[in-house]
Amino acid sequence: MKKDSMLIMSYAIILLLIIVSVFTKYIYPIDHAVYHFIQNNTIEFRLHNYLSIVSFIFSPLHTVFLIGIIFIGLYFYNKQHFLPYLIFTITALITGTLLKYIIQRPRPSDLIEGFSFPSLHTLILFVALFVLLALYNTYIVKWISSILIISMMCSRIYLNAHFFSDTVASLIIVHLVYLTVHKILERHPLS
Repeated sequence: MKKDSMLIMSYAIILLLIIVSVFTKYIYPIDHAVYHFIQNNTIEFRLHNYLSIVSFIFSPLHTVFLIGIIFIGLYFYNKQHFLPYLIFTITALITGTLLKYIIQRPRPSDLIEGFSFPSLHTLILFVALFVLLALYNTYIVKWISSILIISMMCSRIYLNAHFFSDTVASLIIVHLVYLTVHKILERHPLS
């Protein structure tokens, strides 16, 4: 229990530091270095089509639909996780959306509308993978999930839709919300 509290506090501090560094622009050298690294390697390894497809297939709308399907499976095959994961999902999506409109960080490219921080593509996919792991917690699903989330992060940076810090913040937000909801429900069970 104490370990979870320390992890929650650590994630909250890291997220706060990222937000402060976004406002002060101290994170920009890291964001730009990662952008150039991904650009160079995408060209070298011919990953343009792959990253574009990942970003399209797992767009927020498509992924929310996928989450709905996973929740149907969760309801029928693992009912005890249904309500806690539903609360986690809704809380994470609301938190990410609110932060996007509170912080209002401009996107790296003027050609893309909306705000950049956090990356909702990354956040929503990470939520979907958390819920999927509640349904199928196997070694292969964990590997595929890891590859997918890294691919999504790279895709959003490569397509100049997000900064590296936006995608990292999305992962932190999801894990922070997951741990917080889990801790609250542990202290105050639903039934």
